[in-house]
This record gives sequence, C-alpha cells and structure tokens, in this order.
Amino acid sequence: MSETPDNPEPENAANEDTRAASQPSALTFRITPVALLAAVTLVAGATPVAWSAGPWALSIYLVPLAIAVWVLRTRTTVNAEGVTARRVLGSTRFGWDELASLRLDQKRWLRAVLSSGKEVELPAVRVRDLPRLAALSGGRLADPTAPSRDADTGESERPDSAE
Repeated sequence: MSETPDNPEPENAANEDTRAASQPSALTFRITPVALLAAVTLVAGATPVAWSAGPWALSIYLVPLAIAVWVLRTRTTVNAEGVTARRVLGSTRFGWDELASLRLDQKRWLRAVLSSGKEVELPAVRVRDLPRLAALSGGRLADPTAPSRDADTGESERPDSAE
C-alpha cells in the first residue's frame, strides 16, 4: 500500500525542519501500483485468444481494464476533518465525530463503524496504519501503539509488552 502525504514541498531548509516535526495534513492510502502488472500480464496472455477467436473475444480485454480501474481508483483519504473511502463505483465521506469504532475484517482491512451502525470499508488501510489514523484524527481515535500511563506508578508501558 502506498501512502501519499498531500502537503506541498517546503520552500527552504528552515521549513523542512518544521515539516519533519509536524504531521502531514492528509494521507492517502492506495492499492500498490505494482498490482497494475497483473493487468498488463492479462493483456499479454489474452491477446492471442482475443485476436484469433473472433470479434466478440475482444471483450476479454475488459477484465484487465477492470483490474486497472480498481487499482487506480480505490483509495482512502484521511485528513483532520474526516475520512473519504473511494471505491470503483462511488465514495463515502464521514467526519471523525461520526466514527464510533474501527473493526478488523477477515482480510485484515479496517472497517469504520459509524454511530448510525453503518460499516464502511476503508480500502488499503491496514492495522499497521492505526498510529497515522490516530494522529490525523486529532485525538478522537486512540493510538493503540502509544505508551499508556499507569495511574498508580506513573510509569509508561507499551500495550504489547509482557511482564
């Protein structure tokens, strides 16, 4: 999956230091463009069949075209205002205040559970992306990898550490 920050490039070295310390204003999670190789491979393999079986067989090119459209269109964009999940035939936008929880589905994709009960798949967003989602949510989504403070001892501990 590739993530692309939607920030402009810094103008000078001083801005570069401040940009490194700050979070990007938006992140875009996409299906990796390497998946387009599958479409190219299908085109190469389908060409002998498509040209020898008659004019109707040219429709076999619709399969790699559909794969290419899926790879290029499917994405999730996250910013401080909310989340936009874009699929091949539509998109869903919701604000952070509408988000009730996140759920992990069987394919390791994340689903957003809205306060209305509706579930929205977040394409190309995996569990490993939760810290970045939490950072852009402005504290409305808890970061599961952040150290937590023990109220009695004041010690910080990671949730995945074993004692």
